[in-house]
Amino acid sequence: MIGFLFDAPGEAIRQYGSWPMMIAIAGFFLGGFVKGTIGFALPTIAVAVGATVLPPEVAVAYLAVPSVVMNIWQGAREGLSEAWETFLEFRVLIGVMLVTLFASTQLLPYLNTRGFSLIMGIGLSVFSVAQLFGWRPTSPPRPAADITAGISGGFFGGISGAWGVPVLMLLLSLNIPKKRFIRTCAVTFLLGSFPFIAGHMTTGVLNVQTAAISVLMLLPVGIGMWLGQQVQDRLDGERLRTVILIVLVLAGANFLRQAFFAG
Repeated sequence: MIGFLFDAPGEAIRQYGSWPMMIAIAGFFLGGFVKGTIGFALPTIAVAVGATVLPPEVAVAYLAVPSVVMNIWQGAREGLSEAWETFLEFRVLIGVMLVTLFASTQLLPYLNTRGFSLIMGIGLSVFSVAQLFGWRPTSPPRPAADITAGISGGFFGGISGAWGVPVLMLLLSLNIPKKRFIRTCAVTFLLGSFPFIAGHMTTGVLNVQTAAISVLMLLPVGIGMWLGQQVQDRLDGERLRTVILIVLVLAGANFLRQAFFAG
């Protein structure tokens, strides 16, 4: 396996070209940096950049190992007991999301995702812009809101690798403190990684070659995340919220780009 890790980059370069692979690596580094800063957006940014130069399913597959390792790192930063408490609080959301996420991975090879990108883009953009202009949603009724976020997040996550958007909208509506927000993101996204990986192993999207590149992607993502955490430690809760909303506006714009301009 170690030998294959060294062989995989050459095979990927022969298949896709050196510049596309360099652009994908830069996208994964940027995704790691943003995740380290605000607690999420590794899949959204890495796939958005990677899919411009690689087949979308390949960019999604490269997320597998970094998604697990970075969320373990992030979730354990405040201690394992706090992470366990977070799991218990959001167990309904997590359970629904895991089941839906695994089921929807089976659709990726067959599904045209433009319609879903349009829905996500409009919803996310309106939600984020409204909050930037001062609207604060009231706390949604639970567990109904957890179930809704789990279904929508799991469905879209299985086909795009970015299952966190509806989860983030729920967490922002709950107005939870900074450290708890980051920890909840990490725990939710970590557990979502496992059905994501299992599902794409069954479809063949995640195979020996893409898994090897995914392991190597730990380096740019890890460096980016460490740098981002240095920025996060200097942000107070309100500034972090503003940065999060700006990133979500950009994510919404990217979903709209995929809906209208993707090939």
